[in-house]
Amino acid sequence: KPLVMADGPAGLRLSKDWYETENGPVGFVASIPESLNDLIPKAGLWLINKPKKKPPVGVEIRHHYATALPIGTAIAQSWNLSFAEQCGNLVGDEMERMGIQLWLAPALNIHRDIRCGRNFEYYSEDPMLSGLFAAAITRGVQSHPSCGVTIKHFAANNQETNRYNSNSIVSERALREIYLRGFGICIREAQPKAIMTSYNLINGIHTSEHPGLLQDILRGEFGFDGIIMTDWVIRAMKNKDSIYPDADAAHVAAVGGELFMPGCKDDAVSMRKAIRSGLLSRQQLEKNVSGLVRKIRAFQT
Repeated sequence: KPLVMADGPAGLRLSKDWYETENGPVGFVASIPESLNDLIPKAGLWLINKPKKKPPVGVEIRHHYATALPIGTAIAQSWNLSFAEQCGNLVGDEMERMGIQLWLAPALNIHRDIRCGRNFEYYSEDPMLSGLFAAAITRGVQSHPSCGVTIKHFAANNQETNRYNSNSIVSERALREIYLRGFGICIREAQPKAIMTSYNLINGIHTSEHPGLLQDILRGEFGFDGIIMTDWVIRAMKNKDSIYPDADAAHVAAVGGELFMPGCKDDAVSMRKAIRSGLLSRQQLEKNVSGLVRKIRAFQT
C-alpha cells in the first residue's frame, strides 16, 4: 500500500475538498491559495500548483479541515515541552482520522539569519532548544502507532534565496556543535520515523549524496533507523546558471538514501545506468528497498 504523506509546518496541510476512489482519496483543489500567486516566482509555479482535474460526475464531494497550530518559533517561545507534545498529539490524532501516515514536519534548522524565509517554522537559534522541542513534537505525533514525523532539513539549511543551489561552507566543529546537534538530540530522545535532507550542498556535496552525513553521523553516531528521503527535487525551479550539478537519484541511493522525491522516469533511468556502470551496487539498492518496505509496512500493521 502507498505511504500517505501530508506537508506541514503548522499542522497538516491538506486539500479541503476530495472524493473517494477505489485506489483511495483524491484531492482536486490547487495546493497554493490563488491569493499567493502574485507573491511566488512564476518559474515552475504552474508545475507545483496546476489546477487538478475536476471530479467525475456523480461522486460525493467530501470536505475536511485540520487544526492550525502555532508556528514553530512560537511553540519554542512557550518554553513548555508538555505543550509541544500536546500539539504533536493533536496532529497525530488528525493523521489517524484522515488516513495519513507521515507528516513532513517538524523543521528544526537554526535561526542563523533573520532574513531566512522559513525561520517561522524553525524553533530557535539554539540547537538544544531546537532538538528538545522537535523531540517533544515527535513524541506527541508518534504516540499514535500508525503515525510518524519527518524531521528536516538535514542539514545547515539557513536560506531560501537560491535554496536549490546554495553551498553551505562550514567547519566540522560548527557543524557538530550548532547545525547537527538539534537533530542528534531529537533522534536520540524520540527516534522520528523519517528525516528529510536539505536542498543545499555542504562543502560542495549535496546533503542527500553525503556518505559522511548520512551513514557515519546519522546512522552510525545518532543511531537513526528511519526513512531517509530527499526534499522535493523540482528541476524546473532550479537556477540554470548554477555551477553545481543537480542531486541525482543514483548517487543518493549509493549512500543509502531510500526515497528520492518526488521521483520521475529520468531518475529510474539514472539508477539503471548506475547499476550497469558499478556506481550503484545491486546489494545497496536491495538494502535500501527492503529497508524502505519494512518501514512502510510498520506504519500499516
